[in-house]
Amino acid sequence: MSLGLPSHLARPANSRALATAARWAGLVCLAAAVVNVLSSTLQYDNPTSWVTLLVLVPMVALLLLLARGRTAVLTIAYLLVGTVCTYFYVVALLTGTPTYRDTNLFVIALPVVAMTLVGGTGTGAMAGILWATLGFALAEAAVILGAMTAHRTYVPDAISLGAYLLLVGVLAFDGLTRGTRSRAQTALHRAVRDARLIDLRREILAAATADLHDTVLSELIAVAGSRPGPMDERLTRRIEADLHGLGQQVPGAGPAGPGDESLPTEADPWYDSELHRAIEAARDEGLTVDISGDRGSFVGLDTEVRRAVGLAVRQCLVNVVRHSGSPTAEVALSEGADSLSVMVVDGGSGFPASGPAADRLGLRQSVQDRIARVGGSVDIYSTADVGTTVILTVPTGAVAEQAGGGAG
Repeated sequence: MSLGLPSHLARPANSRALATAARWAGLVCLAAAVVNVLSSTLQYDNPTSWVTLLVLVPMVALLLLLARGRTAVLTIAYLLVGTVCTYFYVVALLTGTPTYRDTNLFVIALPVVAMTLVGGTGTGAMAGILWATLGFALAEAAVILGAMTAHRTYVPDAISLGAYLLLVGVLAFDGLTRGTRSRAQTALHRAVRDARLIDLRREILAAATADLHDTVLSELIAVAGSRPGPMDERLTRRIEADLHGLGQQVPGAGPAGPGDESLPTEADPWYDSELHRAIEAARDEGLTVDISGDRGSFVGLDTEVRRAVGLAVRQCLVNVVRHSGSPTAEVALSEGADSLSVMVVDGGSGFPASGPAADRLGLRQSVQDRIARVGGSVDIYSTADVGTTVILTVPTGAVAEQAGGGAG
């Protein structure tokens, strides 16, 4: 059944299914004719019956070719050869069996049915009906000529006529209901598209929420920790740049605002990375941050992965300033075979082994969810009065590309 297939695929799929069923049904009819004639030959020892069997060979051969692959040329060849073979088949059968007085016989209807069924192989309902009508007409004409040649009476048989009407009815029903199926398919695909749009909106909303949370919390802590009086110029520029950058990472949002132009940039990509900015922001807030490991391995990450790690580390350092009470923290980079680990360690108060509270949106949204979206994982180890260690592990190389493709 075609329900669920795109509209442009449903029509040829239905046509191929009907054509395949018709070809195999025709082959069964010819096989039944061969068995019938063969049993009659063995029973009555009639040499003429062997000629009847040989006449069916070209039809069977062409039908086997059609079963391997339908083409218009093969179909036309089958109808033409089948007409000739049906004529000689009828003549040989009626001549070799004197008891057959007319053509209203099951054994004569079999090749006619085979011609009718295989004729219905068009790519649409109307085309299929025309092909079936052509096959039935040619076969019946061959039967009429064969009956005249053998001096027998032509009597239309109910079997071949019933097969023709059944095939026409199936094709007509398929054509009449195709529009209904097409509407159902359209509704299904619209539902799938709407579900995908909802997922995309949810992902964008989660990313925007994490960015907003990180930025607002970081800037509020920076302002709260600054000395009374006019705000430091460097802190002012950083806050302006962060506020301009809110939402700019959403696809199609365009370049960052003019506040970014006031920030100094270096030729080394490390100095323009989110991780470097996170460390510098934490230092501006009074936290002593030591960094170790190969920075080049971090710079080689995919842009999206690099940004996710930088923002996650920024939130970890904000948590150190806000919750741990530790004046120092360490950021360590470690590259594995197909992953990069970034470890953030502090010697502060920590939290119980049961984990952070449910309202700690920083760890859940800004760290765990953000790293998960780029195919990474987060491990948190914390003990009260000892400190907290957060290990962010993200994929590198081809693994990162696959993770990014799945996330998009």
